[in-house]
Amino acid sequence: MSKVIKWQYSDFFEPRREKLVNLLLCEIIFLKSHMKKLTLNEEARFIKIALDKLDYLLNTLKNNDTDLSDKDFDKVVLIVYQIFKEIINKLEC
Repeated sequence: MSKVIKWQYSDFFEPRREKLVNLLLCEIIFLKSHMKKLTLNEEARFIKIALDKLDYLLNTLKNNDTDLSDKDFDKVVLIVYQIFKEIINKLEC
């Protein structure tokens, strides 16, 4: 029964570092798939810069083996949010 509960609520048991790595991988895949569809070089440049930032965050998390505190986890999530907010603002202009 405990295996079923752990499987059902895997998000609760998954370490914060792993959650962030999965989040970053998903966002990188999302941006790369949309980058191929862009026709303007300027838009592709904005997405490339965002990809570089996300890749840097991912590499930083991979190199750090310690689990993140709640405060650090929140900071990284806010950084990812700011990166996407920056992309949206630049593409809307």
